[in-house]
Amino acid sequence: MKKYEYKFIEVNAKRGLKDKAGDTFDECKRIITAESENGWRLKQVVTPFNEKLGINSAMGYQIIFEREI
Repeated sequence: MKKYEYKFIEVNAKRGLKDKAGDTFDECKRIITAESENGWRLKQVVTPFNEKLGINSAMGYQIIFEREI
């Protein structure tokens, strides 16, 4: 039976005039590329949200990786 280990990396959503949404996406791409070079496979990206701000207001992203042990 195969066994796997998982890694979770949190990326905060960048907001405001100084930061752009593209900066957050670029950060996610950078992390995914770097982790794949270390043997991790992207499993899923989760976008938790703040209930007070509404369903379309992601506060950040959880990037989940897996690799076989």
